[in-house]
Amino acid sequence: MVLLGTVFMKFFSSSQPVINRLLAILLMVLSMAALAQSNSESWKVFGKLSNSTIYIQEKSIEKIGPFLKVWVLQDYLAQRVGPNDEPYRSAITLIQFDCQEKKSQKLNSQGFIEPMGKGRFIDLTESDPPWIDLPVDSVGFHIIETFCASTK
Repeated sequence: MVLLGTVFMKFFSSSQPVINRLLAILLMVLSMAALAQSNSESWKVFGKLSNSTIYIQEKSIEKIGPFLKVWVLQDYLAQRVGPNDEPYRSAITLIQFDCQEKKSQKLNSQGFIEPMGKGRFIDLTESDPPWIDLPVDSVGFHIIETFCASTK
């Protein structure tokens, strides 16, 4: 998928910046769809909340300096509603964690109409996502404790 993106970007990079942006969005959507439709065994339960179950893809964890990037799937017990009043039952989110400052930031997020990241999806990505301080008892804080020191 990355190689395909590189080829497309080189092919179109010289003259049409609008096409470059559209291709980048298309590749992001295709990557999200592939991730969502991947084998459910690749998602491991990380925790349960009163309204959802949290899964992570350990093989996708990437650490760059003090930052950790993790794909998280949140499977909700009840339907939720997105920004345009579109329903969804699960969400797959790429979250960046600051291991030193104990903060998180959502980089990309898609809601899905079916549990476990299946079915049609809607974009939940914020245009300028804020950094959020993580409470000690939060799932995000536990992700930092579990993977920041052990992931290279």
